[in-house]
Amino acid sequence: MARMIWASGFLHIAVIAGLIGLNTWLPAPASSLDQQVYRVDLVTLNERSPVQRPPAVDEAYEVVSKKEAAAPQEEAALALERTPRLVSEEPDPAPEAPQTFETDSPEIRLDERNFEYPYYLGMMQRKIQQHFTVPRMLGVTQLETVIYFRVVRSGRITGVVMERSSSNAVFDLAAQRALNAADPLPPLPEGYRKSYLGVHFAFQYAL
Repeated sequence: MARMIWASGFLHIAVIAGLIGLNTWLPAPASSLDQQVYRVDLVTLNERSPVQRPPAVDEAYEVVSKKEAAAPQEEAALALERTPRLVSEEPDPAPEAPQTFETDSPEIRLDERNFEYPYYLGMMQRKIQQHFTVPRMLGVTQLETVIYFRVVRSGRITGVVMERSSSNAVFDLAAQRALNAADPLPPLPEGYRKSYLGVHFAFQYAL
């Protein structure tokens, strides 16, 4: 009886050992949960974009003292003060008209008060008048052109200026041509000591 009990116990032990070894060597069947694969994307909540900081600025160029900024303006103002003024702030007074003096001839006025040589003025007038020719102009009864010039000691005519126009181009041109044709005039009298004689000569037209 005892032998049968030992044999039965040994048989149970062998069966259990065999089952344990078989479970070790055979792979376990995959479950349905192990066959399903899930992909999960991780999202960070409250994610903030990085703040872009402005590029660094060199303090040597960013900070400029008021004294350095005002220096060019002060230099420009100083240069302007040192620049000579080409135009005065107050206009110069108008030049006074030169004083003239009458002669025995109504056509001639002189810059000289006491010209003691009337014969010379007569020669001057005759030579100029002989070259002054004006065609008859319809509708015109009176014209006058005054030309200023200087007679140097040799008799040459210089410094010609249209002192007063007649507003008639033909008449003014005839007066200028007569003066050009009369140049040179007779030399100034030997007793006249100045270097020139200023003459205001009136060319007149009247019907």
